[in-house]
Amino acid sequence: MNYTIQSLDFSNLEEIEGAWKTDDFTALLDAMEYGDIAGLSDEDLRAMCFMSLQDQEPDEAAYLVLKHVIGNDLRDGQLRNMPTEMPDEKLWEEYVDPAFHERLFQVGSLLFAAMPQTFPKADAVKVSFEVTASDAASAELLTSSPDESFVVRLLADGMDDHAVLHRMYGEQLKGSSFPNAAEIVWIITASEVSKNVWQLEVISSGYWLDALERTKSYESNAFADEISEPED
Repeated sequence: MNYTIQSLDFSNLEEIEGAWKTDDFTALLDAMEYGDIAGLSDEDLRAMCFMSLQDQEPDEAAYLVLKHVIGNDLRDGQLRNMPTEMPDEKLWEEYVDPAFHERLFQVGSLLFAAMPQTFPKADAVKVSFEVTASDAASAELLTSSPDESFVVRLLADGMDDHAVLHRMYGEQLKGSSFPNAAEIVWIITASEVSKNVWQLEVISSGYWLDALERTKSYESNAFADEISEPED
């Protein structure tokens, strides 16, 4: 496989568009016992949610948002402990389990929007790049839903060997299996430009993607994980 990559854009995000929906604001208002919300527009629901969070103590506000977003996957004691760290730490980069990073960014972005004096600025990264496959075989991996392991290896080839991604996952990048790839790339959007040429947009944390900020163009031999044959 061989690809030529041209960087198109590198930008920071305080919030991922569409991550917070009307149902989320309604659920949080219910948890805070706001009362009747009939007739409120989507914008009003968001504003009322912010105001209600501001009426809470910061730890309680953070707990309520954490419980809504990841309450099904962590114990209540863990959820109660996390708010003490949130005013000083970017948990979407620093939490020990990367599987929670995308959702912790969702939590952090809402808390910062509602209480910017208390919680750190949310800062995800969006990178856009054009990928040109050298031949038809390489182009087979460029689809509207590209494999996460392929995309992470594609990104990693634009970083130097000292980048966090290489230091933490060097063996998986070189090997045939990259089980952690989906934790590194949160959102992937791909669109075909022309034959063998695709534009990709990736959203993740700066922890993984900051190493690409000054990268303009490069070559890659990225590949996808091998598909294991089912046992008889």
